[in-house]
Amino acid sequence: MPSWSVLYIQSRYEFKVEQQLQKLGIRHFLPKIQVRRNWSDRVKKMLVPAFPSYLFVCIEPKDRNAVFQVKGVLHYVRHDQKDAQLKEEDINLLRASESQLIPSSFQPLQKLKGQLIKIRSGILAGRSGMLVDFLGKKTVQLKLEQISLGFLIEMPLEDLQIA
Repeated sequence: MPSWSVLYIQSRYEFKVEQQLQKLGIRHFLPKIQVRRNWSDRVKKMLVPAFPSYLFVCIEPKDRNAVFQVKGVLHYVRHDQKDAQLKEEDINLLRASESQLIPSSFQPLQKLKGQLIKIRSGILAGRSGMLVDFLGKKTVQLKLEQISLGFLIEMPLEDLQIA
């Protein structure tokens, strides 16, 4: 039974890989978002990958290696020593919400270091502070304005918002 897997693609090869997968008849999905790019002489709207360097493929396990015929495919994304799998519902949700994705919301977590953030829930709800560092998947180091003290706290990252 085919399942959705995630491919890691060479930088800026997403559209080329998508074309080649189409030619090979491999079912795939490349979420795209429209962004505005400013140059000194013009502003242009462009369609770019929502998740740079990633592409989703639905393929039978026996045909797993067929994607490596395509120039630019580096490897499958792995989780717990096996290929990362997504459910059909997850892909359908991405397809349905593709036009509503906000380009500015896609930024590496590391770029958030030093930003003023606000805590949305929990015992520190409503407090603001500076995000000092990420120390694991759910642990962040915060410096709260009101306390002038840096400390570690474990909380879901979705409970943080840029202030």
